[in-house]
Amino acid sequence: PCPHGPCVPIVAASPLSPWCPFPTVPTSPWSPYVPSRRCRVPGAPVSPHVSPRCPQAGLAQCQREAEEVTELMKQNFARALERDGRLSDLDSRAQELRAMGEAFTRSTRAVARQQRRGHWRWRLVAIGLGALLLLLLALGLALWLSRPPPAIVTVTVP
Repeated sequence: PCPHGPCVPIVAASPLSPWCPFPTVPTSPWSPYVPSRRCRVPGAPVSPHVSPRCPQAGLAQCQREAEEVTELMKQNFARALERDGRLSDLDSRAQELRAMGEAFTRSTRAVARQQRRGHWRWRLVAIGLGALLLLLLALGLALWLSRPPPAIVTVTVP
């Protein structure tokens, strides 16, 4: 006995209920739709195309299912908004990191340039000191070679 009144078998032209856009029978074993108990007329044939039920109970069931689906959609939309916020945060962080990376690259290039200049300075100083030392050695050698030979003194002993 149905609390809403007498139950009448309803012949559906498709597996969809006339009150509800959801299938009256699961389309696959993994379908999230679980059919609820329906009012049945004793002796009425049960087939995929005949859906005996109480019209008022079917309407209430469809309304409950629609509310559940609406709540799930709201939850999914809220999650999508959260994900969007997190993605925009990640995008802004990525842009900041990219800018920091470019600044780091510029500063490392400047430091490397300064290091190369410093190395070249020391090389020039070393080359200059080496050339000065060679010049002093050459000058000393030239002066030493240009002096007159020592006078030969012969001494006779009586």
